[in-house]
Amino acid sequence: MKIIVDKRHIRIFSAIGQYGVMGGLGILFVGLMISFVRPTWIIPMMLSMALGFAFSLVGGFFADRYVGPLAHHKALDKALKGLDHRHLLLHYVLPTSHVLLEPSGCSIFVVKSQGGRVAYLAEEERWVHEQKGKFFRQFAGQEAIGAPESDARKQVDKLEQWLAQRLPDVDVPVRGVIVFVNPEVALLADEVPVPTTHAKKLKHWLRGPGECKSLPEDVYQALYEAFEAAGQ
Repeated sequence: MKIIVDKRHIRIFSAIGQYGVMGGLGILFVGLMISFVRPTWIIPMMLSMALGFAFSLVGGFFADRYVGPLAHHKALDKALKGLDHRHLLLHYVLPTSHVLLEPSGCSIFVVKSQGGRVAYLAEEERWVHEQKGKFFRQFAGQEAIGAPESDARKQVDKLEQWLAQRLPDVDVPVRGVIVFVNPEVALLADEVPVPTTHAKKLKHWLRGPGECKSLPEDVYQALYEAFEAAGQ
């Protein structure tokens, strides 16, 4: 499997994640010191606390996506390691963040790194996420579970529009797949309208239930060349 990644994109946003958190904590510390040393300086104290919180929140959000072993691109690289040369994985190169070109078409991955218990309630069409310290994790920038099936549909639309502009005469199957990468997540999502799996089961799913009929060779080659060109 070949991997194409926008290293500059990752370098910038991982730096925002790392330094945003550290800078935010530093500013919060300054605000705390002001409250002890100059308790009458209400406005500077409030500004530093608000700014520190904002920096920490933004930094935590990007750190969750770009830093550490659960960084979305790293987790997918690990999960898909071993796929053959017919597969091309792209990170932050196309209008959607993570795309896998397969012999049968394109899979777009919506990555979630939450731990704890995650379940999809089909009757209510909503997700439930339970985790120890969830409030403090989200306070520190952890993304809420949201509606990943809706995100997947939007990203599929984006890639389809991109393909329609560059390969207007080619019909390409594009699907969204939700992938949970935290090894400690307990996932109950059998009835999600979009394929959903754990990272450790992703490769097996692609080779089994998710395997589809191969594209004509000329269509596959046109896709491969278009994606390679996008990554240059």
